[in-house]
Amino acid sequence: MLNAVKKSNKYLLSVFFIYLIALVFFSLRNEVLYWSDLTPLEFIAKSTNLIPFATVITYIQAFFTQSMNLDIAVRNLVLPIVAFLPCGFLLYALSGAKRKLFHILLGSAALCLVLEVLQMLLRRGSFDVDDIILSVFGAFLGVLVFRLVSNITSGTLQKPEKARP
Repeated sequence: MLNAVKKSNKYLLSVFFIYLIALVFFSLRNEVLYWSDLTPLEFIAKSTNLIPFATVITYIQAFFTQSMNLDIAVRNLVLPIVAFLPCGFLLYALSGAKRKLFHILLGSAALCLVLEVLQMLLRRGSFDVDDIILSVFGAFLGVLVFRLVSNITSGTLQKPEKARP
């Protein structure tokens, strides 16, 4: 039994490693070097958002007012959530009996923070605190998905009894 658990963890670690490579690749794949005529400090000043929910509100407003391409708004709101669903799922699965939601969300936030800083330093995107918030929310949803799947596969989710007349 212990060997099966170790094998399972090796498999999950391999999947997590592949996930991390894909996440880094897709986060940094943008070939556009933004504002290449700016100095690094000017670029950081122009491309950084440290105000929570500022861009989220902008995208939601744009969705209703149609003041920007809706593809951009939807992509920037949904993509961080979807990208970090596997992170929450896999970290929760790997943590075994020591599952602490706070630690999983903190690890997800740290990973996203590293990606945001890399995007900014390599000028492959901007640093946006909203991306971190949305990514942590995605990791949280990943944990919920894991728990739901776990409950379904272990049979602990019981079907409600039918009401008797």
